[in-house]
Amino acid sequence: MITKPYIKNLFSSTIYQRGLRYYNLGKVQNLTYDDLEDCWEATVLGSEPYHVNIQNLDHTISYTCSCPAHDQYGSCKHSVAVLLEIADNEEQELTQPTQRPITFSDYLKQTKSNPIRRNTSRDFSSEMIDIFTNRYQSDDLDLDYTSSRQPLQLEFTLKPQIQAFVGDFLSVEMKVGVDRTYVVKNLKEFLKSLAWKKEHYFTPNFIYDPELHYFKDEDQEVIDILLDIYRNERFYENKFYPASNQRGMTIPPFFAKQFLPKIVNHRCSYEGRIEKYRQIYWHVDEVPFEFSLKDIKQNYVLNYNSLNQSQYYKEYGVIQVDHNFYDLNRYQKNVMDQLYQLLNTSQKPQIPIKQHQIDTFISQVLPNLRQIGNVKLSKQVEKSIVNPPLHATMHLDREEERLTANIQYRYGNIVIDPMQPEKMQKPHADQILLRDAKKEQEVMRVIEHAAFKYNGSELYLEKEDEIFSFLYELLPQFEDYLDIYLTRPVKNWLWDDLTYPTVNVDLESSEDFLEINFDLGDVEQGEINHILQSVVEKKRYYRLPNGAFVPLQDESLSEVTHLFDELRLKPDDMNDGKLQLPAYRGLQIDEAVSQGLKTNYNETFNQLVHDIKHPEELSFTIPTSLKADLRDYQNVGFQWMKSLSRYRFGGILADDMGLGKTLQSIAFLLSEIEEKRDDRPALVVSPASLVYNWQAEFEKFAPSMNIRVISGSIAERKELLQNLDNVDVIMTSYPLIRQDVEFYRELEFSTLILDEAQAIKNDTTKQAKAIREIRAARRFALSGTPIENSLDELWSIFDVILPGFFPNKKEFRNLPQEQISRMSRPFILRRVKQDVLTELPDKIESVQHSELTIEQKQLYLGYLEQIQGEAADAISTEGFQKSRMRILAGLTRLRQLCCHPSLFIENYEGESGKLNQLFDMVNTARENDHRILIFSQFSSMLKIIHDELQAMGRDVFYLDGQTPSKDRVKMVERFNQGEKDIFLISLKAGGTGLNLTGADTVILYDLWWNPAVEEQAAGRAHRMGQKNVVQVHRLVTKGTIEEKIYALQQRKRELIENVIQPGETMFQSLSEDEIRELLNV
Repeated sequence: MITKPYIKNLFSSTIYQRGLRYYNLGKVQNLTYDDLEDCWEATVLGSEPYHVNIQNLDHTISYTCSCPAHDQYGSCKHSVAVLLEIADNEEQELTQPTQRPITFSDYLKQTKSNPIRRNTSRDFSSEMIDIFTNRYQSDDLDLDYTSSRQPLQLEFTLKPQIQAFVGDFLSVEMKVGVDRTYVVKNLKEFLKSLAWKKEHYFTPNFIYDPELHYFKDEDQEVIDILLDIYRNERFYENKFYPASNQRGMTIPPFFAKQFLPKIVNHRCSYEGRIEKYRQIYWHVDEVPFEFSLKDIKQNYVLNYNSLNQSQYYKEYGVIQVDHNFYDLNRYQKNVMDQLYQLLNTSQKPQIPIKQHQIDTFISQVLPNLRQIGNVKLSKQVEKSIVNPPLHATMHLDREEERLTANIQYRYGNIVIDPMQPEKMQKPHADQILLRDAKKEQEVMRVIEHAAFKYNGSELYLEKEDEIFSFLYELLPQFEDYLDIYLTRPVKNWLWDDLTYPTVNVDLESSEDFLEINFDLGDVEQGEINHILQSVVEKKRYYRLPNGAFVPLQDESLSEVTHLFDELRLKPDDMNDGKLQLPAYRGLQIDEAVSQGLKTNYNETFNQLVHDIKHPEELSFTIPTSLKADLRDYQNVGFQWMKSLSRYRFGGILADDMGLGKTLQSIAFLLSEIEEKRDDRPALVVSPASLVYNWQAEFEKFAPSMNIRVISGSIAERKELLQNLDNVDVIMTSYPLIRQDVEFYRELEFSTLILDEAQAIKNDTTKQAKAIREIRAARRFALSGTPIENSLDELWSIFDVILPGFFPNKKEFRNLPQEQISRMSRPFILRRVKQDVLTELPDKIESVQHSELTIEQKQLYLGYLEQIQGEAADAISTEGFQKSRMRILAGLTRLRQLCCHPSLFIENYEGESGKLNQLFDMVNTARENDHRILIFSQFSSMLKIIHDELQAMGRDVFYLDGQTPSKDRVKMVERFNQGEKDIFLISLKAGGTGLNLTGADTVILYDLWWNPAVEEQAAGRAHRMGQKNVVQVHRLVTKGTIEEKIYALQQRKRELIENVIQPGETMFQSLSEDEIRELLNV
């Protein structure tokens, strides 16, 4: 049986006491007994977990431990602790112990599992659990016995270490102990033990044990620095500052100014090759040397005895004189770096100075010597020194295309040409002139920087860029040091009359590009082009024909430079002083120029800026077939998406979760499809778990849309993608896009919606790369968290929705966050739940485009050419006012050709593209149970439509100016009661006074000059009593005057109410320029 007396006899008293302490602290864990092997195993929590094995051998025991001490000495405290734990367990099995108070050690033992007997291998997982379970408890325990640990004493010794080709350094050696100190034979190994909190053997009388010893606070600071040096050497593999022996460690320059001041407060000695000092001293802001200057036989001599007795540690910036160490500041170190080697190589501690050198020596050398020592002057030297203030002048003149400079230093009545200083004349030969060396050096440094050349008699500049740099950049600096004098020819080179630039921005509604040009007041356009080209090329100046330099760093042009930088423009981007940029740069341009430039925007660009900045003020009509009431903020989101789509932009809808991003997107897609802006289907990509949720939402809110989910096997998915002619929206998941990217490369989509777009936040993934290969006219991302970890995620999303908007990722990472925010702000819409309101819209307006048939196009182009010629001739010969009515007639003919050529061409046998489109829309609307109002200003056109619909078997109501009033009322009542489903109405006859809420679709077959009349016509259905969302379609023929009329309508819409009276034609308010625009004349 193992007993405590038996254990005590196995070990020395010191080791037994240490093991008893570990046992009492509960550091023995996972004690287990192996029946087969008849042995005990346990883990002891020391400076690290150690594994102990106790083996029964007949009447004795064998013990092993994984700690270094057991390997070296054959015994350790960990083995003692485990044996005591075994003895305690065996004693408890034989007797019932007397009840005693529970100690903290008992509490720790009770929180662990009881020892178990096992026949299996070592349980490593349990040991790991116990190690980290007790880690913090062990740390806490240290607090309880800190007072019982013994403080250590430290002694340090500094030794010089001369390393060839590297420099002079100091190494440090160390002694440590409790009552007395012991030499640290291997400093790095000792520091390693400290770092790992391990024991370290010195002698049988002293073993460092982190459980028994500690450093005082002031000593711990030094130890921490030594540990940092040790780690630094390990990192660099000790290649740069190797120590001369294991006892020492070289002090690296980086740590010298931290370490040396600390150890002087300890017992620190110095041992050189010969000299030894028991204590060293550290000095700051003191000078170590003594210099003296005196005159000897009309010459001079400088003595410096103390310098030869010093040691300069250049890498540290420290001077040693005997047992004193001096900390040099940056300026002192610079002086020592230049002087030390020079003066130390002199055989005598003095330097002779000749009479003609004394002025320069006193001015240049003496101030530097005073940085590192005290300088004593003889009485005669002090008496001879004169020190008048320096007055420097520069005279500039122009010789053809050369700039010449004449510089003089004036010290009272002493004049010095700095280019020929030897010609200096003094009133008295024995005078020593103390010159302002610092100011002279500053002046000469600027002159050297200006690249002046010297031909032996004068300074000059002859290169254009050097002259500009000097006049505009360096000359202002000279004014602090010299008085500057310029001749008139030099002044003529200076030009500062540049007018503040104005930026003109134009956007054509049919284009996706902005045109930018600049106005610089009276500067000729040709010169503006050159100046701006120079700005774009980041030139510093432009030379006018009269030779004057125009500085392009001028404040008035710095904002232009900022604009070019903001937009990342290159010189090649300019053409004849103009820039063409993608329309999505509009908001970026607006913000860039609004900070300090005058601006002049055309109305279309102004509208773009306003629409994007204020989506809540837009009036796109929500689709009538949307089976949901949009709240106010959802309407704003819808308007925002429509606005971006209108300008062919993309964006990120970043609303808070639960605010209905899906509904807003469905409303947008439904609107786009109902407006037939694009015949191609839309594509919605979402996480796989949300695909069918999207399908359900479409079926709920937009049942009229033809939705197709792409799923199933690869063959099934391929088949589903084959015929998409009648499909409005296809839906799939990100993983399937990645797998089917080859299929999608061959397809084109009207709109791409990316739900939970953070799925493509990493642009390097196959998933993100596959998404980027999808071809879509408009792209929107939905994500409540478009940035989760870094701005790279935002770049990745924008690279999909607006390719090319941001620079490449490398350049993007260098953009300031403020600029990224400013650029992206118009294309990100985010609302949070607490900020939203509710309101319901009830009308959708759209433009439906048709194309001329071949026969129509031939007729149209022929009449267009004829009318263009007639209009141009009429305006040039008769003037605009007299030819207005003739031009109006010609415009009417073109509009009638768009409607149907048979309106004024007899026996026309061909078709009309617009009429065919109308019948398609009517059929589609009726298939979806929509009831229709069709308006036209031409009664003859209504009759053509009436006859064709009757021939198709569709019964319609017809109303024009010839319909009696009573009949009108009856027809309206019958229509609202559900009789017939189509009502043909003359725009003039039925545009006002009728209530036709029985219809939910209004088709304006041809455009009226006054858009207010069209609004009134639409108001027949869109009024009180209407229960359904009303769709208003305007039919516009592509590539014809109708498109220009529509664009002109939009520009004039706000002016119509103030200028045009009801019934008047808008033509009466058209300007000559607008007529020319309509006819391209």
